[in-house]
Amino acid sequence: MYFNGLPRDTMIIAKRKFSQKTTLKDQFEVVWELTAPYVDINRDKINNKTVGQSMIWREIGNKEYTTAQNKDYLRKSIEAYTKSIAFAPVGSSELSLAYANRSAVLFRARLYEDCLLDIERALKAGYPDKLKTKLFLRQSLCFKALKPSSDIEPGMSMASAMQWLPDLKKYNPTYDINKEYPKMIKELKEPREIVRYSPEIKNDNAIIVGGSDAIELKQTEENDQHIVATRDIKSGEFIYISEPFAVTINSNMLFTNCWHCARQTWAGIPCDNCPNIVYCSDLCKKKAWNSYHNIECLILGSLLKCDDIETETLMAVKMILKTLNSAGDLKKLKKIIDNIDSDKNKEFVITKCILDLNSIDNINRLGYLLKPSNDCSFQLTLHAVWIVYVFSQKTNIFGQKMTMKNLIKNKKTLILGELISRYLMMAYRNGQLFVDISLGSDLAASSVMMPICKIFKKSCDSNIDWIYLGSNIGFYASKPIKQGEPISMSTFGQYHSVSKAKRYMAFESSTDDPVPCKCIACIENWPTLDYLPSYESMVLPASIKKELISMTRKAGGLRDRIYYHADTRELLTMKDTLNSMNDKYHQYITVPCQEVSILNIVMKTLYCRLHTVYDIVQ
Repeated sequence: MYFNGLPRDTMIIAKRKFSQKTTLKDQFEVVWELTAPYVDINRDKINNKTVGQSMIWREIGNKEYTTAQNKDYLRKSIEAYTKSIAFAPVGSSELSLAYANRSAVLFRARLYEDCLLDIERALKAGYPDKLKTKLFLRQSLCFKALKPSSDIEPGMSMASAMQWLPDLKKYNPTYDINKEYPKMIKELKEPREIVRYSPEIKNDNAIIVGGSDAIELKQTEENDQHIVATRDIKSGEFIYISEPFAVTINSNMLFTNCWHCARQTWAGIPCDNCPNIVYCSDLCKKKAWNSYHNIECLILGSLLKCDDIETETLMAVKMILKTLNSAGDLKKLKKIIDNIDSDKNKEFVITKCILDLNSIDNINRLGYLLKPSNDCSFQLTLHAVWIVYVFSQKTNIFGQKMTMKNLIKNKKTLILGELISRYLMMAYRNGQLFVDISLGSDLAASSVMMPICKIFKKSCDSNIDWIYLGSNIGFYASKPIKQGEPISMSTFGQYHSVSKAKRYMAFESSTDDPVPCKCIACIENWPTLDYLPSYESMVLPASIKKELISMTRKAGGLRDRIYYHADTRELLTMKDTLNSMNDKYHQYITVPCQEVSILNIVMKTLYCRLHTVYDIVQ
């Protein structure tokens, strides 16, 4: 956080006054008045597109590509060229050069479809005439690799290459296209196989948008909404697939993943106005601009100046901008939220017999922190002060830029601060962190806002999990679920992966309840993986133990393939095999077991790899 010269005594006073207030509005107001004069946003990262920055990153890409000193040289050069593209002003020659250079790396990586996209972008951006021949040759080779039996597209590209050959020969008179092209054809390799995992809901739910007919919404007399199974569900079956309301990515993924859907992209396209992010497609770029980035574009550079900014903070900004754009202005949004708060029923609203969980009305029914004594709440309010000041200086959300004196007492300032405080708390309480365990990291790669998680039962021994499916999020059964059984999801990790003490520490960020989780795993204090019993120590018939031993050995062999060697096609085959094993394990074993927990982790890794394996460039 950037507060320049904020006295310690002032911070102590702010915290004390904060603890005496009971509403978000009053809490924000006292913190704002005391700390806002010390906010410093003058140390922004570069937030403008410049030819100079674009050239620097293109040179870095050239160095990575030409030296090829490590196995990741393709990945690193693509990322450098993507940054060059992001920093290049629209209409500049640098933009066309960066696209063309990246197309060369994509060609080397055998990502010919992406290469063709970049070639087309380079040409539209005004690629120099003297270099077009080589670009059209690359285009011809891509068509040849993708459609070996067709000569139409390669021939047309070759004709274009010949058209611009005189311009090339003016500065390279010795270039011989008749020798160069056959040589390139001879060295041409097959396209990289890309098999995307795209499961579908077989039978749609009549009420829940994105849900399958395997689930239904139940509601108790106390208005407690939750999801239950309408029939037996096998391991691996998807019960809900939908676009998230919002998704944010870790700041170290800004030039490798789509800012809108988090999908990894090697041919990312930038925002036309800011150099901070890229998108996987024109569709995501348009969706982002229309829903939130039209305002976010002005402030993102200031937000990203905090190198350790968390995905939840970025999530809160996206959420308020999406709801603000939908409502029309601050006062209208505040009125919508006030109406929701005055409604005694806080559960999701079904409109015309349809439950759309991503509607603005339902998003604002998500829970948020209320405890005024909570240290986390105070820190989030400090975040809100900083964000409000950034908004005031970088956007026209208040109609015009104001002096600090005018900002302090401005009613719109307090409205915005109250709303941002609310959305920050909503993001930290409801955001689902995605950790790609297939990469051997415990760091959150991204965060998604999926309102349906509110009506899944919370359990550290959950029966579902989730993964990315392109631009969607899919929830699947992580073990067999019986008809009538509540659908449950873990909040801060499964019991076998995270100890109860660590889970309870994580719960502190979302509740002050001394017993924050009342699932059976927490009540009985089930041990982590290293201390779980093996099925071998259990009293089971000899025939069943023999079958379990055979399955466990087979699962161990598949695990090694999943972690290190399997391609997407092989993973899809293993997925079905392991899900069948999972069903069989749970048929025989009904208590916490080491082998069952290991299989759960293996399955999670497999689904992570199904999301990322086709993106790996080597």
